[in-house]
Amino acid sequence: MEKLKKISARWWFFALLLLAQTVLMPFASRNFAPQDIGRIIPATLAGAPQMQLGDWNILFQSVSLLLLVLLLVFRNRVRTLFNAYVAVSYLAFAFIQNVAFTEQYGFSVVTVNLVMFLFVAYVWIREALRPQGRYDFGNFRWKYAWMIVLALFAYWCPFTLRGEADLNPLHFFTHNTATAFCLTTPLFLTVLTLNLPQVNVVTYRITAIIGFIIGCYNMGSFFNPGTVWLGFVHLPLLLISLYCAVLSYRHPAFRP
Repeated sequence: MEKLKKISARWWFFALLLLAQTVLMPFASRNFAPQDIGRIIPATLAGAPQMQLGDWNILFQSVSLLLLVLLLVFRNRVRTLFNAYVAVSYLAFAFIQNVAFTEQYGFSVVTVNLVMFLFVAYVWIREALRPQGRYDFGNFRWKYAWMIVLALFAYWCPFTLRGEADLNPLHFFTHNTATAFCLTTPLFLTVLTLNLPQVNVVTYRITAIIGFIIGCYNMGSFFNPGTVWLGFVHLPLLLISLYCAVLSYRHPAFRP
């Protein structure tokens, strides 16, 4: 992925990402109007399959936690398995979070999210097929400890749907965080950061940049009293993604 590494360091790469935010408009099979984009997107996100998993959550959460435990115990010996899991996760996020059938808009798609999530899935697929990184956790630095705390907070998501604090530890198994881009990406980025500099910088960088963009979108939750809690659970995505994106350019091992 050397070519993508060079491309991602060009100014026009960021210009294309910004342009995509306006060009890739959402799609709706009926009742679509440009002035309704602000309603189509939340309707699609709310009606997406990821919000309807119900009793399946415990299965996906358990698999996710099991993979993390296996990685911590067996480390690089399960590298391919972990990379494949993350790649499949991002493929799933793209479709189960950004595609929906809604009563008002019919078949609808949050196009820009779909494309960005698939971009992240692509770099992880490449890493799964031709791994460049290692998971030895042998270069731990205490300065990264804050990332662990924030990543676990996002994954735990200690809130009810009404926004009330709920510190039940069983939420690690019952909430639908393992199937959510925003709440799982901080964990994946933290795992990579704890293995610096032995990571694929392209995978690290693209995941962080897209994570930061999605995190910025979710900061709008703070402007609605009913969704302030969503803003708090998305802060780890914003902060960790920004930090990792900067590291992917400034870390001594990744400089030209």
